[in-house]
Amino acid sequence: MRRSLLLATLVLCVDSSPVLAHLAQPDRSQAPPVALTASDGAGLRITSFQARAAIEDPLAFTELHLTFHNPEPRQIEGTFEITLPPGATVSRFAMRQSWGWQEGEVVELQAARQAYEDFLHRRQDPALLEKQGGNQFHARVFPIPASADKEIIISYSQELPNVEDPYRILLRGLPRLDSLDIKLFLGKREMGQASSTLGGVTLSHEVIEVKKREFTPDVDFAVPLPRSDGGQRLGLRNENLTVARITPVTESAPDKIENLLVLVDSSASRALGFRAQIERLGAVLTELRQSAGGQTPIKVVCFDQDVSEMYAGPISGFGSNQIAAILERRALGASDLSKALRWVAAGKDRRWSRVLMLTDGIATAGATEGAELRQAVSTLGNSGIKRLDVVVTGGIRDEATLRRLVTGGLSRDGVVLDDAMPPSLIAHRLSSATYSGIKITAPGSVWVWPTELNGIQPGDQVLVYADLPAAKPLEIVMEGARAGRHPIRLAQVDRPLLERSWVNARIQRLMYQRETLAANDADLREALKHQIVDLSTRFRVLCDFT
Repeated sequence: MRRSLLLATLVLCVDSSPVLAHLAQPDRSQAPPVALTASDGAGLRITSFQARAAIEDPLAFTELHLTFHNPEPRQIEGTFEITLPPGATVSRFAMRQSWGWQEGEVVELQAARQAYEDFLHRRQDPALLEKQGGNQFHARVFPIPASADKEIIISYSQELPNVEDPYRILLRGLPRLDSLDIKLFLGKREMGQASSTLGGVTLSHEVIEVKKREFTPDVDFAVPLPRSDGGQRLGLRNENLTVARITPVTESAPDKIENLLVLVDSSASRALGFRAQIERLGAVLTELRQSAGGQTPIKVVCFDQDVSEMYAGPISGFGSNQIAAILERRALGASDLSKALRWVAAGKDRRWSRVLMLTDGIATAGATEGAELRQAVSTLGNSGIKRLDVVVTGGIRDEATLRRLVTGGLSRDGVVLDDAMPPSLIAHRLSSATYSGIKITAPGSVWVWPTELNGIQPGDQVLVYADLPAAKPLEIVMEGARAGRHPIRLAQVDRPLLERSWVNARIQRLMYQRETLAANDADLREALKHQIVDLSTRFRVLCDFT
């Protein structure tokens, strides 16, 4: 079918920034989302931030072109760090050299490190990008020319699972920029039948453009997602590749909090936003006091390498004095999640049935592997713990690991909540039941991901991927706690964006099999790792092993 194209452009000029400011911004202190630091610790100034992005709901692609200036009259090596949206998958990393752009290749992790050292010894121009904890990426960069600029390009794909959450480019915390240049293409919408001699469909694109000079960002760039026509379920398709957004649960049920043990991450990684984190805890406990009752027993414990009890008593007794005591303790040391969980499991006081953890999920001491941490969660049931919930805080976070922990084998699954949510909504979600064991299938598909949903509450939205023959319509079937069949209306899209996210879903499926089915089989774990590395390198989708 021939299609005609209507291009509708919205330009936000130098002195206008409604898109930067009109959406709610997370209320938390955080380090700059992008930095390039010399080996002696001196930060290089970022002078230009250019972004090009495209949204084909429920997916997005973003390319950042970053320019840093080296003020030193000498060539240096540096460390590039960037915080991306949770779940973002890097597909391109490039560095400008004197002869042009040098493109990075996705290779197995150990081979990449060896190649970097080899090139460094030969005084050639290497850069090595690796995934750090959660949504942070780290690159060693050499050379950074004397008294000159260093340009870096990084591209990533991301999922947009919840239609209520805006697309966001992280800017808060950046210093004054010489130039900020953002152009966002919002995906096509059908505007009706085209008036051509061959018919067709008229499509509309919206382009949002921001250009600023001498600008210090105080908010992120955030844009609401376009709504699908009529509010129907909408997915994307290219031949056998499909993805759809579904809302599995609509009915709410209470899960009253009879008592609560609160674990507060007080490690050094929380230092920058620690005051805001603790004040937010006080606000959440105030809201819970209204619903659970003022005499509800609570215990508040801080953990890093050590575990310290800070308060025990009725929830009504937690106030400004207790907040001050926690702040005086300060955020220091490493984050040992496993030690905190073992401390709870070993407790002689068996009165606690609910645990709430405030953390970024970045474990830097003790057990750090997901399987080990899930095992630590499962032992909590022997101490009477029935449900674990997490309020995730900070710009650098590992939401994927935390979601595995709250569904780690207790009698009731918990939820992972963003600390940017209003305290009243956090309290409501903590006091509401979750649904688990929801089996997901797509008739006729080779595979789907995810295959099971756990810890789901009303309004939660999930992206489901399937490998489905091109001629077959997509239908999502849910069985178990919430049964139903849901035909999905699919929009045709170009392959690259969908393929990256679809391949990443295959990788996540294999990672899950490696942690569960192959947990006690070293040979099978290694075989699955090889499959993951092969997919990652072949389709240029960075993962934990590349």
